[in-house]
Amino acid sequence: MTWLWILIAVVVVVAVIVVVLAGRGFGPFFGRRSVVLGGWLGGAIDAYEQGLALHGAIRDASRPGAAAAPDAGARWAGIERSVADLDRRLHALHDAARDPEDRAGVTEALGSLRELRSAIDGRGAGQASVVGARMDAFELSLRRLRPPERHLW
Repeated sequence: MTWLWILIAVVVVVAVIVVVLAGRGFGPFFGRRSVVLGGWLGGAIDAYEQGLALHGAIRDASRPGAAAAPDAGARWAGIERSVADLDRRLHALHDAARDPEDRAGVTEALGSLRELRSAIDGRGAGQASVVGARMDAFELSLRRLRPPERHLW
C-alpha cells in the first residue's frame, strides 16, 4: 500500500513538471515574452526599479555635507553612469512599446530624466531646490509608466 502512494506522488510530480515545461511557450502566463515573466512589462518594472534606485542615490548624494565626503566624486560618477544606463534602458523600452500610451509614458520619463541630468550637471550653490524639483518630477514620471494591471486584461 505504501508503494502505491509513492507511485501516485511520483506520477503527480512528473505530471506537474511536464505541464509547466510544455506550457512555457504557450499562453499569456508562460514563456519569455509573457505578461507576467517578461516582455514590455518586465522591462517597465526593471526601469522603474532602476529609476527609484537612481532617485535614492541622488537624494543621498545631495544631502548637506555629502559633497565634503571623501567618496563624493566617485558617488557622482556612479550616479552619472546610472543615468546613462537608465537612459539606454528607457530608449529600448520606448522602441519595444506596442501601445501609444506606453510609448508616451516612456517619452515622459525620458524627458524628466534629461531635465534631471541637466540639473545635476549644473549643481552648485542655489541649485538644491532645482535638483529637488526635477527629482520629484522624475519620480512622478516613473510612477506614470502604465500600470501593470492594465496589461493583465
